[in-house]
Amino acid sequence: MTLTILIITVFVRKTFESEFGKYVDDNNKAEVKHLVTFDLKKIYIDDQWDINIIEKLCEDSIEKGIALEIYDTNSNIIYGVLKDNKNLSNEILNNIRENMQSIEENWSPKLKEYKVDIYDENNNIVGYANILYYESIYYMENDIMFLNIVNTFMQIISVISIGSIIIISIIISKSISNPIEKVSIMAKAIGDGKYKNKVDYKNNIKEVKELVESINKLSCKLSEQEQLRKRITTDVAHELRTPLTSIQGHLDAIIDGIWEATPERLISIREEVTRLSDLVGHLRLLSKFDSEKNILNKTNTNLKELIQNIIYNYESNALEKNIKIKCNIDDIYIRLDKNQFSQVIINLLSNAIKYTFENGKIDIKGYQENNNIIISFKDNGIGIPNEDREFIFERFYRTDKSRDKETGGIGIGLTISKSIVNAHNGEIFVNSKLNEGTEFIIKLPKL
Repeated sequence: MTLTILIITVFVRKTFESEFGKYVDDNNKAEVKHLVTFDLKKIYIDDQWDINIIEKLCEDSIEKGIALEIYDTNSNIIYGVLKDNKNLSNEILNNIRENMQSIEENWSPKLKEYKVDIYDENNNIVGYANILYYESIYYMENDIMFLNIVNTFMQIISVISIGSIIIISIIISKSISNPIEKVSIMAKAIGDGKYKNKVDYKNNIKEVKELVESINKLSCKLSEQEQLRKRITTDVAHELRTPLTSIQGHLDAIIDGIWEATPERLISIREEVTRLSDLVGHLRLLSKFDSEKNILNKTNTNLKELIQNIIYNYESNALEKNIKIKCNIDDIYIRLDKNQFSQVIINLLSNAIKYTFENGKIDIKGYQENNNIIISFKDNGIGIPNEDREFIFERFYRTDKSRDKETGGIGIGLTISKSIVNAHNGEIFVNSKLNEGTEFIIKLPKL
């Protein structure tokens, strides 16, 4: 910024000097023209030279940098400022030469000579005027003073501007560096696992304010994720430990001869093994959908027919709780992976049945809106607490903390559903109120 101001100052100064030089040169030429056109007509009146007017005219002209000499028709000098007033003419011309050479080293002191005939009242030639002035652009004393004042003024403005910029830059740099330093310290703390700290810094700069807010949100989000990770670890450990403990207890009792290896006890052990197998199967399924190798096999599918067939398979589960399923789906064809998307429908429908009160209802809708296909699963069940709503698509997360075998699960159904929907370039949303119900909405592009 400082360099820019210096460049602008130099440019303005050079431009001003150039334009001012043109103005002075035009003004000097105008003085010569005025001298020739008007003033020389006043010096010969009534057949005689008016010496007083000539002297005055010569003095006025030399003060403007113009040397004037008056001659008669025989080339006899009537009056010449260079001859008759050497002190004044030498002083002024020398001052001009010194001033101009101080400004421009290559300035030429060469004088230009210009002769003009002088006429009497009857338009007869009575003599001539020899006009001498510097051929190059020249400044008089007052011009130099004005130029110096302007240059000084511009220098003062430059110094003030640069000083102001330096002060403003220091203020701005501190207002930026201080929060960045705090953010840097906060980032290091986050790297060390200290997620609960926050950057407490107020700043009016939008970008800095957004940076501080972002690092605070990151800290809060990481803190939430850390809590979620701990909970996931506890849940998965519990899911693995429960069947293993049961299997180990049964086997130890049989080995020690406390229990006989009856078919009923062996069936109980097999159920726990099956439960473990299902758990591992779910984990492998999640891994499949998380990987980039999940290739979709899309076909042109009747959405109404697909959902209706799945509803038929789960009607018995709904009837056990006397839940009514109302289906209102338009006859829509869409390209999707039928097998994988069926898993999404199954997960949402089974969750709706699982968490809906007895004698409740489930509304399923499917329709086209602009260029999107909308699928909605709405129940009047237990709902989702506000603090859990943003985490329900996280793996192993469950709003139900009981972990009983009827409603527990391991909390990856919605995670898998979201992965499948995203793979189809779609989105899934949730709206819910505690003890009033939940609605899952899927939006798919109509391709």
